[in-house]
Amino acid sequence: MKNNIKLILAIFVLAMLASCGGSDDGPDGEPDGGDGEGTVNIPTAAALIFPLKDAECNAGKIVSNRESTVIFEWNASDFTTKYTLQLTNLNTQEVETFETINTELEITLLLGTPYSWKITSSSSATASTAESEVWKLFNAGPGIENYTPFPAELVSPPMGLTITNPTTVDLLWKGSDVDGDISEYEVYMDNNNPPVTLINTVTKSEIKDVTLQANKIYYWQVVTKDLHNNLTKSSVFEFRTK
Repeated sequence: MKNNIKLILAIFVLAMLASCGGSDDGPDGEPDGGDGEGTVNIPTAAALIFPLKDAECNAGKIVSNRESTVIFEWNASDFTTKYTLQLTNLNTQEVETFETINTELEITLLLGTPYSWKITSSSSATASTAESEVWKLFNAGPGIENYTPFPAELVSPPMGLTITNPTTVDLLWKGSDVDGDISEYEVYMDNNNPPVTLINTVTKSEIKDVTLQANKIYYWQVVTKDLHNNLTKSSVFEFRTK
């Protein structure tokens, strides 16, 4: 009799344990191990609107004899919670950043100064970001009849490149000017920073077959001049030879 009672109790305990055991499903019915989350949407790049690309900007509000305020505008980008505007003074290469949740921003600029700007779109849901195009502008001052060219944008060889077994190199850059009256480019290149050796003066934005030596560090820079003898200097790029 006692053995029968023990058997019944054992069967009862096993039945209770089976009924209390959890399944392999998560709380939402999905198997454990699934993240249960949807796909994270990556921000898209914003489209710039104003100030216009590579153009004179005279729509700002003059606040002093040295400064004006300009409203920057861009289109909203998808899946974006914050925009970061990066502004570069092309004379000094000084970079400033401004954050906003809106699609426009008023910024104080120096008069008679060239700038470049771009927008970075970001989201609180992901570390991924998207960058807009880079536009240039010349913040015009009163009474300016001719504008200094934008500093040349060096293209090739890119900054920090190492060239193996070199004999020559092609130098390539981009020039732009509000007035469209660039007259020439002076190109400097040597082993000094900044370079002091004028290797050529050209009207096109390239020089081909510049002679190189192995195991050297080269620095190059482009000076852009216009018909009114205004000039600007590009950044200095360096590359190495092996």
